[in-house]
Amino acid sequence: MNYFFKLKYATLLFLLFLLCGSFVGLIFSGCSKRFTNNPLANQPPNTFVSIFSSGNLNPVISQQTLHWWGDDPDGIVAGYIHTFNPNATNHTRWSDDQADPDWTFTEKTENTFILTLAGLDTIYSFWVKAVDNEGLTDPEGAIQQFNIVNTPPRVEFPVGTEVPDTTFTVASFVWSGSDPDGDNTIQKYQYALDDTVDQSAWIDLGAKQTSITLFAADGLTEGDHAFYLRVIDLAGASSSIMKMPREGDTWFVKEPKSNFLIIDDYNVGDNADSFYFSAVQKASGETPDTWDIKANANALEPASPQAFRETMKLFKRILWYADSNPNLEKANVSVRQFLEGGGELLMTSSFQAFASNLGDPLNFSPADSLGEKISRITRDQLVVPSAEFAGQGFPELQVAASIIPNVYPIEPKISSTVIYQLPETDSGKWSGSPAICVVNADRNFVFFGLPIASLDGQGTAMQVVELFLTGILAE
Repeated sequence: MNYFFKLKYATLLFLLFLLCGSFVGLIFSGCSKRFTNNPLANQPPNTFVSIFSSGNLNPVISQQTLHWWGDDPDGIVAGYIHTFNPNATNHTRWSDDQADPDWTFTEKTENTFILTLAGLDTIYSFWVKAVDNEGLTDPEGAIQQFNIVNTPPRVEFPVGTEVPDTTFTVASFVWSGSDPDGDNTIQKYQYALDDTVDQSAWIDLGAKQTSITLFAADGLTEGDHAFYLRVIDLAGASSSIMKMPREGDTWFVKEPKSNFLIIDDYNVGDNADSFYFSAVQKASGETPDTWDIKANANALEPASPQAFRETMKLFKRILWYADSNPNLEKANVSVRQFLEGGGELLMTSSFQAFASNLGDPLNFSPADSLGEKISRITRDQLVVPSAEFAGQGFPELQVAASIIPNVYPIEPKISSTVIYQLPETDSGKWSGSPAICVVNADRNFVFFGLPIASLDGQGTAMQVVELFLTGILAE
């Protein structure tokens, strides 16, 4: 009985196998016939688009990163065409030799667009269509419409760029601008001097310009002035108007009254200011202009090197006297151009140390470097002219102060000439006759390494200033 059961079971399986084989053969026969005689047509791809931005979809800023993708049910996506023109031709096929300026072909699936605003707000439609490997495009494509809202740009004056409360007929202004829609949407800057009501008073500046220096020809006449600034974007939106000076209504501009400028770089409570003023007035025969760059915690010192340099160039001759902390960085960026423009300079100072974060602090001067420090020279110490200048009538100088600490002799450049020096001594305080005052080869820059006003022990200091101004610097 068990034998017959097994035989019956095997027979059923065999019959089932035959039936299934015939059915499968029928299926494959039918499929083979369909592929041979009735192939399916190429199906178009499908397209999708999304937006990545820091703001909400509506409204959004004018700089947008768009991302798109596509799929093809029976092939591969070879690329995409996209446009922002809602009236562009709806192409159902695309080829490399097809020219349509309204559409752009790309293989990328992402790009950043700067959408130019026609007004404060603009509605844009982005239309993208996938293209398959046979040139067939998505019949409809993906369209994303969104509203671009313009954000006004901003402009500000950085900290530390305040205009001094008093300047000569030179003033510099520095600013930085930005636009939330992208800094490349800044169209221009505009400034106005004193008047913001009259629209013709606004002067256009380039989109990349971040500073300006104004002169007398630009309207810096003697009197009170204010500088106004704004930035305009591509949509015509304006920032708030910024004013300089920030504190107070105006700053004062004074016109030069002479060809001679005294730069007061001195912050010691003695009579140095009256000494140099009287010496220059006597030697030049005119009342010099003065510029106190250390007054009120350096409040009169320009924020930009260009303003400092251009202020010096307003004058023909300058006496620059400093304490033991001279503005050597300002001298480094201004003295050379002043001299090249035909200027003449007498600079007198002492030094705390021969160090600077800007390289050689005396690169601008006839000095190559400073020598080994002399801890101090005391009252009645002589400072004598070199043999050449003693023969020209230059008198001895004598220390009038009780002490001058930290004296640094001058190592002159090869082209420079020594005018004054310390005499040889057996005390061991210094060796030889270290130079204290030198003149450059062009004879337009005298550099004195001690404050001349402190060397009037014999009443000869004013005579020396006069000889510098009417002799050496007048050659």
